[in-house]
Amino acid sequence: MNRPLKILMLLHMPWSRNLGGPRVQVELADEFQAMGHEVEKFDYNDAFPEVTSSSLVNVFRPHFSARAKAFVQANAHRFDIIDAHQGNLPFSKQELGFKGLLVARSVGLYAFYERFAKPAANTEQPTQKIKTRLANLLRSWEYQRSSKLYPQSLQTSDLINVPNSDELDYISNVLGLGHKCVVIPYGLSSERQKAFAEAIQPAQVRLANKQVVFIGCWGERKGSRDWAKIIMRVREQVPEAKFLFLGTVFGEKKVLEELNLPACDWIQIVPSFDGQTTPELLSKATVGAFPSYIEGFSFATLEKLAAGLPTVVYDVPGPKHQLCYVDNSLLISPGDTENFSNKLISLLKLDTSSYSQLSQRCVEVANKFLWKEIAENTLNIYTKNYQIN
Repeated sequence: MNRPLKILMLLHMPWSRNLGGPRVQVELADEFQAMGHEVEKFDYNDAFPEVTSSSLVNVFRPHFSARAKAFVQANAHRFDIIDAHQGNLPFSKQELGFKGLLVARSVGLYAFYERFAKPAANTEQPTQKIKTRLANLLRSWEYQRSSKLYPQSLQTSDLINVPNSDELDYISNVLGLGHKCVVIPYGLSSERQKAFAEAIQPAQVRLANKQVVFIGCWGERKGSRDWAKIIMRVREQVPEAKFLFLGTVFGEKKVLEELNLPACDWIQIVPSFDGQTTPELLSKATVGAFPSYIEGFSFATLEKLAAGLPTVVYDVPGPKHQLCYVDNSLLISPGDTENFSNKLISLLKLDTSSYSQLSQRCVEVANKFLWKEIAENTLNIYTKNYQIN
């Protein structure tokens, strides 16, 4: 590459590495800057500096797109590459006045999330407070207004960047846009990989601890409705089993209420935590569990692997593209709580030698996903295929 590139990261969420969606671009930006390139961002807070309530994040996306369009039109001449979340820039490059490379990025393809949301909306829901119902109605109304922005942004982009092959198949076979779609996974920094590896406790300690760990927001998409059955079955076979739920957002009262369980010393709920402490939090855990129904690419799963945790997941896009490198038996059909639980039980009962070998395999697989290499590959694709020099 003949000169430093000027890259704009554009997203409808706050610029924060503690949130899954923004984290991709935040950490890629770190790598791009380390390579000598210039990176700027235009995020939700830039678009709406007057809004302070985080509860409004992801609401009124059409309004975000309008402000993003205005920003790009005023600054298009300053950038070689615009890397924008799907749906954020549903405008032609001519409308934007932009002559560089326009990338539409998926951190979970809209069509897949829509496919999950429709059946979920038709299931019986627990009684909700008026405030919650109003908020859900507002989100539903906004989603209907914004749904057309997603395919438009894919059509008007030069390149579509997706994190797994299932999304590539959909974009190729359903949307007919496979000719401009590439699969680029996510990763961890070398420093973070090292932190996880160094924190790992001996297999004997982990097996004695009998702890199952989940990382993620507590919600139906990530399997909240399945956990009661999973916990019950695991505890029947392994009475000393413990469960750690990290980053649930919701507090202990709500989570235990949905699990129909009283407060106890074998379930720990941590609504929020500093991401820098994750290696230590996972160091003594025994196995990971991630019964999510839809993901683009799971950082939660990748970090468990980096921590040497054999992790059971549903066989869905994202997690399956990570666990397939470890052991296909860790992939369970979505909703099959019986086999999901049985696999957790078998892992908790492994002998020390077998557990150590599987744990080491997890670390080796995690080491395949390094941001430095991914960032270099990303820019090679951007520059070689689109004549940026």
